Amino acid sequence: MKTMKPRKIALAGTVVAAVALVGCLGCAAQTQTADTGAAQEPVQQEQPGQETAAPEKVAKKTLAEWVAAYPNEGNTYMEAKMSHTYDAFAGASQQAFGGEDAAVACAACHAREDFQTIYNEQGAVILDKNASDYEMEWSNCTNCHVGDPGEGNVEGGNAYGDATSTSAKALFPAEDYVCGQCHAMFPGAAYLEDANKGIDQYKYGFEPEEMLRAMKEYYEANPVTETTICAGMVGVPMLDPEIDTVLYLTDACTEVELFQDSNHQKMGLTCTDCHMPQIEASGGTTYTYHNMTQSPLENPAALEKCLMCHKSQGIEDADAMVAFVKGKMDELAQIQQATKTKLDEFHAKLADAVAAGNADEAKLQAAKDAYNLANVYFLYQGTAMRPTDGSMAAMSFSKSVEQLQKADDAIAEGMSQIA
Repeated sequence: MKTMKPRKIALAGTVVAAVALVGCLGCAAQTQTADTGAAQEPVQQEQPGQETAAPEKVAKKTLAEWVAAYPNEGNTYMEAKMSHTYDAFAGASQQAFGGEDAAVACAACHAREDFQTIYNEQGAVILDKNASDYEMEWSNCTNCHVGDPGEGNVEGGNAYGDATSTSAKALFPAEDYVCGQCHAMFPGAAYLEDANKGIDQYKYGFEPEEMLRAMKEYYEANPVTETTICAGMVGVPMLDPEIDTVLYLTDACTEVELFQDSNHQKMGLTCTDCHMPQIEASGGTTYTYHNMTQSPLENPAALEKCLMCHKSQGIEDADAMVAFVKGKMDELAQIQQATKTKLDEFHAKLADAVAAGNADEAKLQAAKDAYNLANVYFLYQGTAMRPTDGSMAAMSFSKSVEQLQKADDAIAEGMSQIA
């Protein structure tokens, strides 16, 4: 693999964002804005006495060695897009930015154990370096498993979460955070730099207005002036000069947030119930299916899991289940597109008002805040990667519709300020 000259540190966030797009598209079944002013208390942090003992360290093995040790799980994992993340990230870097390699920063999630070792030794200076300059194995089982994978110990949390989302482990169920360590909104690679540490996006909770409050609180003390994509990617705020407004949660994978309090979660389901169901091998043994990037709609075992409950709705077989889910996706997509059209019209009118320079300042600011809030609601419910394709319907259809209605309400309020 060729290497390239070191890029500016800001680019690390950019590359991470671009390849996060690749990751989100591959892994999902398939986020900003006026302060609401709600008086909410910060999430209580986990106390040291509540921490569990770390699993015993085991000898490091390569991915190939783990696959050989656990062939059923390993071979299905090798079919997953997650098992080829280095190639995807390097390709995205080249396509989006003309780079020739993935940035080391990307490895914080995708080569968790190896990255942490190097980061602990050298610090933030490594973030924008070429990944191929370091000995790291991407997509190893240790990205999720702690210790021997056969013992079933999994744990969420990586360098990004530890630096920027300190409330997450206390806020999300452990079984969700294993996936949520990547499938959540995180501010980006820049926040592994010492100068930028200090933000906790989940300080007040995981709902859009709560995350917005936490991020505005931080960035009002640390102003954003960037208008470039590296400022706006992976949740890093970006100044929109057309409406003279800093936008938040401009890019995100808010999937674990959206899943919280959903009907499926209330029933006791987790991400793995649908994306990593139990499979019976040819010899009769049962194992956990590890092609987690395959859509549950393409997995007979996952569809059977769905039918355990959905048959009570008159859905009799797998084909009917697929048709039902795709119907809900189409329904959600239509609502999403209607909100997107309103949001675009609002942006255009707001840009005109800013350019004219004769609007009442108080009303103009109220309109800016309303746009920001509407944009947060809109992006949050569908993830910023694919906000209008309805793909998150199975995650939480009702919550997505609720967020879109809140976006519509904010748009209407903002438009009234500049009418």
